[in-house]
Amino acid sequence: MNVVLPPVRVLQPGELLIEQGEPAVEAYLIMGGKAEVFLSKDGRDVKLAEVGEGEFVGETALFKGSDYGANVRAVGELSVQPITPAILDDKIKNCDPMLRALIRMMMVRLRKANEAVAG
Repeated sequence: MNVVLPPVRVLQPGELLIEQGEPAVEAYLIMGGKAEVFLSKDGRDVKLAEVGEGEFVGETALFKGSDYGANVRAVGELSVQPITPAILDDKIKNCDPMLRALIRMMMVRLRKANEAVAG
């Protein structure tokens, strides 16, 4: 089965793509522009990173059943390709078996690391 990609989303400067604490349902591949990843803590924003074209944000959504751990907002105009767990599963299923095993192992390790940090 080939899962169809949803349409690319375009956000305007300052627009929030991901809100910390919301259920994680999609990851996003940045197709163009830049985004700021930040935490809201004690009434202020703490910048964690700035990401750009070819990078992912919201990857916790691909682990199913978690919440977004940070906020992500467009720095300028931002275009993103939403990626659901079903899309990732379909892509992994259709790739080389060695790569499939490596990707799944890395996902398990990242999930465990995230759980350890979250407590």
